[in-house]
Amino acid sequence: MASAKKLNSGSWRVQVKKVIDGKTIKKSFTVSPKDFPGDAREASRKAKAQAELLARNWIFNAEKEAHLITVKQAMDIYISKKESALSESTMKDYYNMPKHFIDIHEKDINSIDNKIIQSLIDSFIRKGLNPKTIRNRINFLIASLDFSGVDKRFRFTIPKAVKPILNPPEPSEFHRLLSLATPEEKLTLILAGLYTLRRGEICGLKGEDMLWDLNSIYIHTSRVRARIAELEFEWIRRPLPKNSQSVRVIKIDPEIMKLFPRVAPDEYLIKMNPDDISKHFRALRSKACVNCRFHDLRKYAASIRSEIMPTKYVEADGGWGKGSKVLKTIYDKPFNEKRDEYSKKFNDLISNEYKKELFGS
Repeated sequence: MASAKKLNSGSWRVQVKKVIDGKTIKKSFTVSPKDFPGDAREASRKAKAQAELLARNWIFNAEKEAHLITVKQAMDIYISKKESALSESTMKDYYNMPKHFIDIHEKDINSIDNKIIQSLIDSFIRKGLNPKTIRNRINFLIASLDFSGVDKRFRFTIPKAVKPILNPPEPSEFHRLLSLATPEEKLTLILAGLYTLRRGEICGLKGEDMLWDLNSIYIHTSRVRARIAELEFEWIRRPLPKNSQSVRVIKIDPEIMKLFPRVAPDEYLIKMNPDDISKHFRALRSKACVNCRFHDLRKYAASIRSEIMPTKYVEADGGWGKGSKVLKTIYDKPFNEKRDEYSKKFNDLISNEYKKELFGS
């Protein structure tokens, strides 16, 4: 490091420079002997020493700050590295994540500890967030820290996730939805509630996917929200992964097939985007007095299939993987109405079978 030089005024000055992130930063430190009372020679010595000390401290802190990464920077780095690997819907959630951690944006990543993590969790709980949302946020934060070199095992407590409430419509409710739907809404109900399609898959269908001669539909794309600029998104059609169980051909009843419009090969079959479908369905379910989400219609489709089809064929129609735990634990739910029907059949059977022993006749 450069030594202090004495100026004509008697003050001592040190000029130093440091290259930080490819940029050369210069700094000058000047100290006057007048700042030190007492003997002039001793005051001059102290001024020189003070100037050199200030310069050394600046170089040390500059090096330290050059390697400091804030939580916000770590999140931005993590998001940028994941953009090409993750789906648009997942990235949309990631872009929104940093705003949930504003209070720690400027903290050094190495200062984050168990106490801070637990404090964040507690604040999310007070806001009424469900355990799954809280876990997703904390996992994102920890992944961001880990990606930037924080080698820590954090210990924290998150409430256990609540088992999802299975709520497909009953058969009579689905009849009601169909009877009150507009023509285009009815098509979305058919595709989801009878033929297992997801919102994105419905919106991704084009004329080229309608196999009229085979009374079938080829499902191989989805409509997703893609980021085109900072906080700006648009709906695009994206192919499903070729190795995905979701790529499938579904046979449609010939009479039902006639309900679909014959659109041009590059024209969308359904004009709505996935958010529009949800918006229309909320209004429809209110009108029909039915309490379920649009996605619950896939549960309905799985349930009606499970009564007449082996599981492997239900999996194939719905795009579920072989032996799908999701299908088994979430989608295959008995209808109350059907349960009552089978209970009556059983009671009639045992009443007749044991009539003599029970009733003496």
